[in-house]
Amino acid sequence: MAKDYYKILGVSKDATAEEIQKRYRELVMKNHPDLHKDDPDSSKKMAEINEAYEILSNPEKRAQYDRFGTVGPEGRAGYGAGGFDFTGFSAGDSFNFEDLLRNFGFGGFEGFTETRQRTAANVRQRGEDMQYPIAITLKESIFGTKKEIRITRNETCTVCNGSGLKPGTGYTTCSTCNGTGTVKRVQRSIFGEFIVQTTCPTCHGLGKIAKEKCSSCRGTGVTRVQKTVEVTIPGGVETGMRVRIRGEGNAGVHKGPRGDLYILIRVEKDPRFEKVGDKLFYATHITFPEAALGTIIQVPLIEGEYEKLKVPAGTQSNTELIIRGKGARLVGNRRRGDLIVKIQVDVPTRLTPKEKTLIKKLGEIYNDKKNS
Repeated sequence: MAKDYYKILGVSKDATAEEIQKRYRELVMKNHPDLHKDDPDSSKKMAEINEAYEILSNPEKRAQYDRFGTVGPEGRAGYGAGGFDFTGFSAGDSFNFEDLLRNFGFGGFEGFTETRQRTAANVRQRGEDMQYPIAITLKESIFGTKKEIRITRNETCTVCNGSGLKPGTGYTTCSTCNGTGTVKRVQRSIFGEFIVQTTCPTCHGLGKIAKEKCSSCRGTGVTRVQKTVEVTIPGGVETGMRVRIRGEGNAGVHKGPRGDLYILIRVEKDPRFEKVGDKLFYATHITFPEAALGTIIQVPLIEGEYEKLKVPAGTQSNTELIIRGKGARLVGNRRRGDLIVKIQVDVPTRLTPKEKTLIKKLGEIYNDKKNS
């Protein structure tokens, strides 16, 4: 009888590849033979789980299984992803369970090997990146701007030239790791014994320590210095964007390259305009007679000037008029969008006796035209 691989893994037939892999991980951690040494059937059960995973994790084999209910002999390899054979394990067998965990994304699993590879001599490390928030006006965001900012960052120590050594002295081999930069220890767990390799806590992976530390930087090779940096912000930026200034971050360790400086943009609101994409919106009010008869208004521009705009007779409230090419812009695009002027027609709420008389006469004219 054909095996029900979906039932073995405990997943539905429409399960995604990610769901299948996640379930397989759970079953490995739960049913591995080393966890059930008193159960003679544990190895057989693990092999069955492993076989089901190999079929369902392979798109071609899964498609064949879904169509025909079985897969050819080549499909029953008895190996899981990564080639780890579970078949025939007994309680006394040894195998590298750590490799299995790493193969399925458990590289940082607590209690297993942590490896940080560093060379044992003068490790050149890139400096850390920095972030600096800056607020700019809407006008500056559209046309771009240059700013000078004052930051405090790591600079290479001028006394020791970044070595961390007192001038005239040198290094000595680290006695903790004997120059390897790493230390090893044996750890016992329910899965057996494991060799745990970590960065040496004494030399921090260098394999050597200073005979005498530089008094200026205390052996770090860097000092904290205030620096003025000129920042160029391109036109079209918006709130939340970052501008990278290469090589203006913290100095690297042992003369490593500098990190980068990231400028975090916040565009201040302009009470006159609302920006949407590459368009600017401006709202203005006109009187009822101006709307009826037409008028010319002065519209402010983001540049600081004004432009005349003709409002045609009979303009209704909420009408939008367009001034081409006077809007905003997007990053990398030199062309500007449009300025949209939204017209609001004010209806008076308080009238003088004269105004009432004139509006009544106007109303009578409208009625005569309507009834004629």
